[in-house]
Amino acid sequence: MEQLYVLGTGNATAVESYNTCFIVKDEDEIFLTDSGGGNGILKRLADMDIDLQSIQHVFISHRHMDHCLGILWIIRVTSVKMAKDEYKGKLHIYGPEEVLEMLDGFCREMLREKFYRMIGKYIFFIPVRPGETVEICSWKVKFFDIGSKKTLQYGYKMNLKNGRLLIFTGDEPLNDRTMEEGKEADWLLREVLCCYEEETVFHAYEKKHATLKEACEESVKMNVKNAVLWHLEDKTDKNIRKQKYLSECRRWIASDADLKIFIPDDGDVIDL
Repeated sequence: MEQLYVLGTGNATAVESYNTCFIVKDEDEIFLTDSGGGNGILKRLADMDIDLQSIQHVFISHRHMDHCLGILWIIRVTSVKMAKDEYKGKLHIYGPEEVLEMLDGFCREMLREKFYRMIGKYIFFIPVRPGETVEICSWKVKFFDIGSKKTLQYGYKMNLKNGRLLIFTGDEPLNDRTMEEGKEADWLLREVLCCYEEETVFHAYEKKHATLKEACEESVKMNVKNAVLWHLEDKTDKNIRKQKYLSECRRWIASDADLKIFIPDDGDVIDL
């Protein structure tokens, strides 16, 4: 059964939660999207019983530090294992070309030469372009430009093995382009910063993020069946955050709407 492993749910400056990143998993097939902002990714993987060696396909959506710096730690650990012949397989890292060039530059400067040599031998940076479809494990993944005004950023459409369609739209509010891409999605994975009633506290609009109001209303308009909302503020007590957010969602979704909202916590596993 395909499952969504939620490694982190926090926004860029989250402290109580890890930055938003996740895995689509089906038995031994694993696809990691984004990697958070530091070596916390290693603990998140360990906490969810994901062997680092099983991470062989990674997508980095854009160059912001809370989404891409964790991959440097994955490369650091795996390159050492590769150099010692303790790592079986290869590591494939997909993303916009400019992001991969930046990551390669970091590796060149920060890794010892014998570990950097693993890049191009066992570790591969694979640029993808909007409209391109790549077969990753057994999934067909079609990438698209989300139309960010801050930095080049890609999302993707994934055809799940069960026939359902999963759409990842990055960490910015939806626009006409991403709303069109996400129409009729069985699973929509998108950003939200805070509850609408707390917008003046967390300044979602000033920071170019959405609130629950937009996320719920847009998901209904797009005829989405399931919406996973994350990239959240983490000032709200984690023991009440999920229920608080779900309670507010009911303000923006009609009782007869065919939509289910998920507000995950770090470490949650969702059946797809």
